[in-house]
Amino acid sequence: MAISKFKLIGVVGVLTALSILAWTYSQTVQKLEAAQALVVEQQTKSNHLVDVNLSMQSTITRLEQASHQERLAAEHNERQRQQWQQRALKAQRQIDKDIAHEKCADLPIPNASQWLYYTKPASGDSIQN
Repeated sequence: MAISKFKLIGVVGVLTALSILAWTYSQTVQKLEAAQALVVEQQTKSNHLVDVNLSMQSTITRLEQASHQERLAAEHNERQRQQWQQRALKAQRQIDKDIAHEKCADLPIPNASQWLYYTKPASGDSIQN
């Protein structure tokens, strides 16, 4: 009888240990599944961020190229404006030289600012400015 009590206690002990091990195993599996789900979520987010980063890089590259083209166009326009100013100044000097010997050379021409030298534009918005 004493042996059967020990056997019973041993069997109960083994069953208790097995249930504790099974419970611990199920908890570990749940934690592992949760960690795997988190890894998948983080990988998805990471892939999305990589895609967004690539998109932003291409946008930045495109905007830098557009900026460069605009700068070149602005420099070209400035050179043309300066050339126009030089031609206008040359024309003004030639006209002054041509009429210097005339009696009316010192008299202002009415409304000349609208069509002659553009020294002071009447509208305030001439090509020169």
